[in-house]
Amino acid sequence: MEVHTGNPYVRKLKRLFRRKVKLMPREEAEKWRRELDDLYRRDYGLSAHPLQSDPAVVPPVDVIDQVQGPSKADPTTFFGTGARETCVYLSELGEIGVKMTDVERMLDFGFGTGRILLHFLPFDVERHGCDVNQASFDWTTRTLGELADLRMSKLEPPLDYPDGSFDLIIATSVFTHTPFALQPLWIEEFARILRPGGTSIVTVHDPDKMPASGRERGWLETGNRKGIHMRTFLTEDKLAELWGTSLEFVGLRRYPGTQAHVIARKP
Repeated sequence: MEVHTGNPYVRKLKRLFRRKVKLMPREEAEKWRRELDDLYRRDYGLSAHPLQSDPAVVPPVDVIDQVQGPSKADPTTFFGTGARETCVYLSELGEIGVKMTDVERMLDFGFGTGRILLHFLPFDVERHGCDVNQASFDWTTRTLGELADLRMSKLEPPLDYPDGSFDLIIATSVFTHTPFALQPLWIEEFARILRPGGTSIVTVHDPDKMPASGRERGWLETGNRKGIHMRTFLTEDKLAELWGTSLEFVGLRRYPGTQAHVIARKP
């Protein structure tokens, strides 16, 4: 990443890189951008939206420090990881016979800085998002607020949406930081706001990363003093149990080196 001395965040950016955060190499980011472009064109006859490569939508370190890992202040990492994760979401939908042309309304639950929602701009869908983080809401409203209905939410349900509002709900790095006691409540809320036949895809910590001390009961929380940045681990059996109570548990998809995905549908 090229850092210009006139940038007001230059000192913070330099500190970011001294912390040795993991950045996505430019070549890998470009590969994912091409894959997403190919998917848009092949499956939908679409092309990318201009904002998907506009540096103006990349959050500064001041915002990132309040929201997520500092690597996402790097434009290459911000766009590259967003393209990669969107490719995964769209591919998973395709595996279960769902295309974005089947989706009228979608919700990005915990939209953060808009890193994923950004890549759904080419689709002719009604985009919605909610987040508990004020910094996330303020930043993303400024950058994507004219292209999506964004709202503040609370740590516990309910959400401010009518029953059966959405055909698709995605949640990236949200349930990884949701206390275990709240997860059944949020799954019930997803079941309420999904339309019949609607799909939910959420990311979770890969069960293989579950610390040994939590395996017997099926879940473990760490870092509770970090508030919304705490971490929750669940076994695959516990995930299937939770998601299969209010919804149909379709399955768990694992990806080496990154978070796994739980896919569930409303009958």
